[in-house]
Amino acid sequence: MMQQRLNGLKSRSDESRLQAAKDLQHYVSTELREASAEQYTSFMDELNHHIFEMVSSSDANEKKGGIMAIVALIGIDNGNTTKMSRFANYLRNLLPSNDQVVMQMASKAMGRLALTGGTFTADYVEFEVKRALEWLGGDRNEGRRHAAVLVLKELALNAPTFFFQQIQPFFENISNAVRDPKQAIREGAVEALQACLVILAQRETKEIQQRPIWYTQIYSEAKRGFEDTLNTKEKGVVLTKDDKAHGSLLIMNELIRSASIEGERAKQELEEIYCDQTQTQFSLDDLGINSPKSKFALQTGYQHQRSLALLGGGGMTETICHSKVCKDFMDDHFEEVCKLVLRYKATRNSSIQQMLLTILPRLAAFQPKRFVKKYLRETMDHLCFALKRERERSSAFKAIGLIAIAVRQDIEKHRGPVFEQVKVLLPMKDLGHKRQKAVTVDPMVFACVAMMSRAIGPKISKEVKDLLEPMLSVGLSPALTACLRDLAHQVPQLKKSIQDGLLKMLSTILMNKPPRHPGAPRSATPTLTPSASSHSLFDTLDVTSTVLALRTLGTFDFDGHLLAHGNLVRHCADTFLASEHKDIRMEAVRTCSRLLSPSLHPMVMPHAPLHHANISASSTQVVSEVLSKMLMVGITDPDSDIRYCVLSSLDERFDAHLAQAENLSALFVALNDEEFEIREHAICTIGRLSNLNPAYIMPSLRKTLIQILTELEYSGVGRNKEQSARMLGHLVSNAPRLIRPYMEPILKILTELEYSGVGRNKEQSARMLGHLVSNAPRLIRPYMEPILKALIPKLKDQDPNVVISVLAAIGEHAQVSGIEMSKWLNELCPIILDMLQDASLNNKREIALWTLGQLVESTGYVVEPYRKYPNLLEVLLNFLKTEQAPGVRREAIRVLGLLGALDPYKHKLNQTGGLLVGGNSAKDSTDNEAADTSTSEMLVTMGSVQLEEFYPAVAVSALMRIVRDSSLSSHHTMVIQAVTFIFKSLGMKCVTYLSQIMPSFLNVIRTCDSSFREFVLQQLGVLISIVKQHIRNYLDEIFGLIKQYWILNSPMQTTIILLVEQIVTALGGEFKPCSLHRCALETLDRLSESLDLTDFASRIIHPIMRTLDSCPDLRGTAMDTLCSLVFQLGKQYSTFIPTVHKSPFLLDWENEVLSRRQKAGRGNLADDSATNAAIEAAS
Repeated sequence: MMQQRLNGLKSRSDESRLQAAKDLQHYVSTELREASAEQYTSFMDELNHHIFEMVSSSDANEKKGGIMAIVALIGIDNGNTTKMSRFANYLRNLLPSNDQVVMQMASKAMGRLALTGGTFTADYVEFEVKRALEWLGGDRNEGRRHAAVLVLKELALNAPTFFFQQIQPFFENISNAVRDPKQAIREGAVEALQACLVILAQRETKEIQQRPIWYTQIYSEAKRGFEDTLNTKEKGVVLTKDDKAHGSLLIMNELIRSASIEGERAKQELEEIYCDQTQTQFSLDDLGINSPKSKFALQTGYQHQRSLALLGGGGMTETICHSKVCKDFMDDHFEEVCKLVLRYKATRNSSIQQMLLTILPRLAAFQPKRFVKKYLRETMDHLCFALKRERERSSAFKAIGLIAIAVRQDIEKHRGPVFEQVKVLLPMKDLGHKRQKAVTVDPMVFACVAMMSRAIGPKISKEVKDLLEPMLSVGLSPALTACLRDLAHQVPQLKKSIQDGLLKMLSTILMNKPPRHPGAPRSATPTLTPSASSHSLFDTLDVTSTVLALRTLGTFDFDGHLLAHGNLVRHCADTFLASEHKDIRMEAVRTCSRLLSPSLHPMVMPHAPLHHANISASSTQVVSEVLSKMLMVGITDPDSDIRYCVLSSLDERFDAHLAQAENLSALFVALNDEEFEIREHAICTIGRLSNLNPAYIMPSLRKTLIQILTELEYSGVGRNKEQSARMLGHLVSNAPRLIRPYMEPILKILTELEYSGVGRNKEQSARMLGHLVSNAPRLIRPYMEPILKALIPKLKDQDPNVVISVLAAIGEHAQVSGIEMSKWLNELCPIILDMLQDASLNNKREIALWTLGQLVESTGYVVEPYRKYPNLLEVLLNFLKTEQAPGVRREAIRVLGLLGALDPYKHKLNQTGGLLVGGNSAKDSTDNEAADTSTSEMLVTMGSVQLEEFYPAVAVSALMRIVRDSSLSSHHTMVIQAVTFIFKSLGMKCVTYLSQIMPSFLNVIRTCDSSFREFVLQQLGVLISIVKQHIRNYLDEIFGLIKQYWILNSPMQTTIILLVEQIVTALGGEFKPCSLHRCALETLDRLSESLDLTDFASRIIHPIMRTLDSCPDLRGTAMDTLCSLVFQLGKQYSTFIPTVHKSPFLLDWENEVLSRRQKAGRGNLADDSATNAAIEAAS
C-alpha cells in the first residue's frame, strides 16, 4: 500500500503525483486513525524516512513528490512541533535548486507550513525571512536570490502578522532583486513586493497616512531606474538600460495596482472568463480544494471556523486590497508616471512592451478623466499599432478592452481602427468552409469585442452585426461563448440572431444537423452527413468540443424555450449520458438538469415566472423521460463522480418528479451505493421527499434508520460508526417525524460516550451528538441535562480529538438550550479558558473560542466573565495579535463584542486585586474520591456461582496481577507454570479465562529476556494445544511475535517451529492463506440464497464489474456471484444491463463463446446449457 503511493509520488506525471498525495492525505486522516498508536507511529516513521529520501534525491520528480507528501501531511496533527521542525528542515534543504519548479513548490510549501504551524510559526517565519533577506543583501548568487524572493512572497501571503515585523529590512533589500539582470528574478521580486503592499494596505494607521515612507521609498527607487546614470551597487553585475527600465515599470505597476481597486476588479473578471477556461494545471493548491462531494458534508457552526483545506487560497497573489495612502500618493504623481511610462512606447524590447500593455489599462482605470483628457489618444494610437504586431497583438486587445471598461463612452471615437483589425483576423463571409475551419482566433479578440460592448452598449450594433456571422464561423470556444453572452445582454436587438446562430452551431456539433423547430416538416431539416450513423458520429466527436457544446447549451440564456427543441434535449440524454468519456457524461448530466429546469412543475417553484404555469404535456413527458435516464446513470455508472453529480444536480426543484414511485426506487438503490458521499446525499434527498410521498417512503426509510442504529451500536470499525452518525444527522434534519419515536434508543447508544475506554468511540459519539443537536434542536431539548452530564467530564480527556468533538457538541447545545446553559457556566468557563491558553494544539483553541462565543451569546453572560476571570481579556486580545487565520481573528472579535464593553478602571482593580482564574476548588475533593474509586479493583464479580467456578477465577486473577507487576519478575516462571497446570486441569472450561491471561502472556514475551522468552513460548504452545481453535482471536498478535523473533539458526527457532505446529494442529483446515476478495465474493454468492440483496444491488455490481476487468484469477468466482444476483433481482437487473455490457472482459468473452458456437455447428448448441445460462445472465 505504501509502496504504491510512493511510486505515485515519484511519477513523472503531475496528475499522478497529485492523486497520490491526495490518497496519502485521505489515508492518514481517516484509515490510519483506526490503527493503534504503535502502528501509527511506525507508519509515520517509515513515511518520513521515504520523504527524506525523496527530497534528498537528485531526481527533480522525486523532489516534487516529496514536497507534495509534506504538504499533504502539514494540516494533520498540526500541533506536533517535532513534525513541523522536521518538515521545515526538509524544505529548507531544497532551496536553492537548479529546477525552478522545485523552488516554487518548496516555497509554497513553506508558506503553508507557516500558515498551520501554531506556536512554531513565529520563530520559523523570523528565521526564514532573515535568511532570505541575507541572501538578497549579500553577493549576487542567482539561485539564492531567486529562492529568496519566492520564499518572501509566500511568507508574506501566509504569515502577514509576523512578516510585518520585518517590513523595514524587506524594503531596504528588495531593490537588489528588482535590479537583477535576470527577468525571472525581477518578476519574482515584484510579486513579493505586491504581497508586502497588501500587508501595508491592511494595516494602515494614521501615522502611516501622514508619513507614507515606504511608498516614497519604492517610488524613488523606480524613478532612479528611468535615469541613465543609475549604477548598480553590486560588483560584477552589468545592467542594460532596458533591464533598469523594466524593473522600474514593474514597481510602478504594483503601485498603481495597490491604488486602483476598480481596475483590478475588471481585470480579474476578464481573466477569469477568457484566460483560465482551457488551462489545466496541477499544482500544490489542488491539494487544498475539496472535491465537489464535500459540499454535502454536515455543516455546523464550529466547522465553519475550521478548514481542512491545507492549500486553499489559490490566487492569493491576486488579492484585491485597496490602499488609501497609496491612492493619495499616486494621485500626486499621476502625471509624472504617465509621462515616464509613455516615454518607452517606441522601445523594441518585448518585456518593456508587455509591461506597457499591462500598466496603461491600470492608469486609465485609476484616473479615467485625467487619462482621457491628456493620454487616451496617444495610448490608443500606440495600442492600435501594437495590434499589427503578432507578438503583442493578444496583450494589445486585452489592454484595449480594459481601457474601454475604464473610460466607457470615451472609447467610442477610437472604435473604428479596433473593429477593422478584428475583421481582418476573422474569416470573411465569402470564404469556403475549409478555409473557415483552418482559422484560429485569439481569445482576446472576443474579449475585446465583449468589453467594447460593455463600454459603448447598443451603439455598436452595426459593427457587431457585421461581425456576428464571421465569429460564429470560427467554431465554438469558451471565449466565443462568453463574448456572445455579453453581446446578447448589451445589444438586445441582436439577441435573437445570436441565440439562433449559436443554437444552430450547437445542434450541428451535438446532432450533426441544424435544429428543427416544432411544426416544421422533417424534410426541411437535412442531416449534414446522412451516411454516418449516430454511433459512428459519437465515436468521431471531439471530446473537448462536445463538452464545451454541452456546457454552452446548459448555461447560455435561450429565454427558457430550449425544450421546444425536444429532440435536442432527448438526444443529449440518449447519446451523451452513455458516452465512454467521463468528461462528456459529467457535462451531459449537468446540461440535462439545467435544460429541464424551466419545465419543472410550479408546485415546487412557487415564485417561478409566469411561463412555468403553462407547462405543456409534451414538456412534462420530456422531463419524465430525461429524469428517468439520469437516475439510471446515477445508480449504474461505473464512475462514482458521475453518480454523485447526478444526485447533486437533482435539487429541490425536481422534488415533484422525484417523489414518484419509479424514481424513488432508484434513489433507494443509491442509498446503498459503495461511496459514502453518494449515500449521504441520497438520504438527504429521500428525507426531503418524505413529506411529498410518505406512504411509499416511510417504510423503507424506517428500515434504513434501524440499519444505521445497528451499525452505530455494533460496528467495530470506527469509520463506519462515524459515517453512520453523519447519516443519522442528515436523517434527523430531513425527516424529523421519522426520528421522534427512536430518540430513546439513539440516546442509549450515546451512553458509550460515558463508558467507552476507546478514544475514537468517544470522539465519534460526541460528534454525533453535535450533529443531532444542530439538526433536530426541538427533539433533543428534553434530553439536554443527561447529555451535558456525559459531555462535560470528557473535556479533561487525554485524547485531543475527543476534547475537540466534545467542545463542538457543547457549543451546539448552547445554541439550543439558551438560558438553561447558565447553570453550567461556572463549570465550563474555567476549562474553556485553560484551553484558550493552551498553544499546543491550534484546533482545540479555535473550537474553545467558538464554544465560548456560543455560551456567551446563548446565556447573555456578559461583562461578568471579565471580573471573574481577569486574564480573559488579555487572552482574547492575544488572538488578534498572533493568530494568522482570518476566520479565527473574526471569531475573536465576535466574542469580544458579545462579552461587551469593560470599564478600564474596574478591570485594573480586578487585575491588581489578585482575582485569578478559579472555579475548580469546589470540585477537587470530589475528583479525588472519583479517582480513588476508579483505582480500587474488584477481584471478581460473579454473583451466586458454584465454588468450582469461583476458585479458578480468583486464582487466575491473582496470578495475572503478579505477571503484570514487573517488580515480581522473579516469580513469573512459577506463575506461568501454575497457569498451564490450571488450564490442563480445567480442560475446555479454561476458554473463559483466555481474555484474562493472553494479553499478559503476550506482553511478557515482548518484554522479558531471551532465555525466559523461549520458556514462555513453549508454555504458549501447551495452552494452544488445550484451547484448540478458540485461540484464533489472538493469532494476529502471536504471528506478529513469531515474525519478530524468527532468527535463522538461533536456539529459539526450534521452539517457534513447535509453536507453529501446535497452531496448525489446533486450527486444522482453517490454517491456510485467506483471499479476502475471493471470500467476499463467495460469501455474497452464498448469502444471495437466503437474503434479499435487492437494496444493495448498486453496492455489489460495481465492484464485481471492476473485478471482472482487473482480476483474471477471480473472474470465475465473480461470474458465479453475478449470476446468483441476476437470478435474485429478476427484472430489476435490467437497469444494470447497459453498464454490464460495457465490460471489456464480458464483451471479449461473449464474442469468443459465440464464435466457438458457430464453429461447432447448430447441432451442439442444445448441449451447451451452462454457456447459454451464463450468456443470458451477463446479457
